[in-house]
Amino acid sequence: MQPKSILKKTTVSTDAPPGRNPVNPRHLAVARHHATVLEDRKRVETEVLEAVMVLMDFPTSPNADPKRPSPDDALFFQKAVMPFQPADYDALIEERNIADKCGYALCSRPKKKARSTAKKQFIDTEDGVRIVDRKVLEVWCSDDCAKRALYVKVQLNEEPAWLRSGGYGEKIELMVENNEEHQLALPIRPKQESAIKADTEEEDMNAAWAAQEAAMAHLALERGEKPGQTSKANTDLIQDQIVERVSTNAPPQAPSLAQASNHTMAIEGHVPRINRKGKDSDDDEDDQDDAQDWDKHLPG
Repeated sequence: MQPKSILKKTTVSTDAPPGRNPVNPRHLAVARHHATVLEDRKRVETEVLEAVMVLMDFPTSPNADPKRPSPDDALFFQKAVMPFQPADYDALIEERNIADKCGYALCSRPKKKARSTAKKQFIDTEDGVRIVDRKVLEVWCSDDCAKRALYVKVQLNEEPAWLRSGGYGEKIELMVENNEEHQLALPIRPKQESAIKADTEEEDMNAAWAAQEAAMAHLALERGEKPGQTSKANTDLIQDQIVERVSTNAPPQAPSLAQASNHTMAIEGHVPRINRKGKDSDDDEDDQDDAQDWDKHLPG
């Protein structure tokens, strides 16, 4: 028989949950960021879908003129298409065409019908006859609506709305002839806001001055000065005495120059001959005397 061990056998439980590793904070932050992006994308796509469904039945009046739309319809249309991408705007145009409406959301007229049901159509242009698809001809009711609709499309942002920083973007402009009515229809800012803003700025200014005074008082205590005592530096800088300049009635005098000397005309220590008159004559006489004295020492 084989010998048995006297040690107790340890039993390992297979039902115990495995130990979890600590979560990396960086991975957790990345996961939260992606979750936020997905949530924003879902919200924006829902807003775009609801806007397309509402704009399919636009304008609110059956006799609306796209050149002069009502201020309410124009304002709603501008806000509704702000989160749109060009592809979303094309989807809106296509949905309106399926309902036999003009692709421009502020136009109440039906879309233009082609001459025949053929896929290709002949049209006359300034450059001659062109062949185009029938779907291209059956998008707008007129060229004017096409220009107004494409003017809105070129202002749309290619970047998705859930990735844009600072909101959906700038306000969409419209090609309308009653722009004055739209300006009057905009909400007017009440005067109370400006007063509240002024009060807030004044409070901030007072708080800044109070913080500065507290900091100066703290510095004075660090220098060993008493609270409220003016330091020597402040005394030297701030003077409460005003000294006026004494006016004199004496006539002004012309400036006088000092007597010129040969040193002022010297060039690197050399005085030109034109500036030395008496000195040159004296030097010449000395040279002649020296020459005569030199002759005395010659032999013969």
